[in-house]
Amino acid sequence: MATAVAALVVTPIALARAGEGDGDAGHPSARGSAGPPPGLAPGHIDMTGATPLTRDGEQQLGFEGVSVPGLASCRDYKILNLAANRYIAEEQGFGGASHNMLRARTAPGSTGTWEIFKICSDDGGHTVFLQAPSGYLVTAEYGYTGKNFGMLRGRGEWADVWEMFDVWTDAGKYYLRNAQRGTYFTCRLDYTGQYYEEMKATGAAPGSWEALWFDPL
Repeated sequence: MATAVAALVVTPIALARAGEGDGDAGHPSARGSAGPPPGLAPGHIDMTGATPLTRDGEQQLGFEGVSVPGLASCRDYKILNLAANRYIAEEQGFGGASHNMLRARTAPGSTGTWEIFKICSDDGGHTVFLQAPSGYLVTAEYGYTGKNFGMLRGRGEWADVWEMFDVWTDAGKYYLRNAQRGTYFTCRLDYTGQYYEEMKATGAAPGSWEALWFDPL
């Protein structure tokens, strides 16, 4: 695999909106950005060749108006969950609250358009948001309850606290951590049915289910 990520110092993206975080006021991590995780080094997604974020053919500062200060640029990637050895797909065929949910379910060699994500950043890839194949931003559904708390799915229209992730690395593995809550992308290999390999932003620590690789296109 081509190397897609390198270790650098993180500079968080400032956010212009905080409406999605209002319901999290009682959560400890909602009172400020999460500190550095023990055992991990700051990292960044390689943004070489990235192009300005656009929507409807027009250059944007964000989605639905001004959302991140400074012009964000994006680069296309496929994202591999290492524990599953599967690429993350957006389930556009699912309905209801699971529409556009992310699952690490596509075998290498079988990827298509549902596996191509735009990684977007305005600070060189240290802190990122993701544009899903549907065109919506990947959102961690912290308003959901039960086992779907923190489900990742394509539905956001601006980069807010539920869409922002910082990048960390350890021993050649990479992790996306919600910049405010301090929890990681994780693949639920213990779920069954359509939720098997569901991607959530609830990983409490950077373990095997949280480890990712980014393949540039």
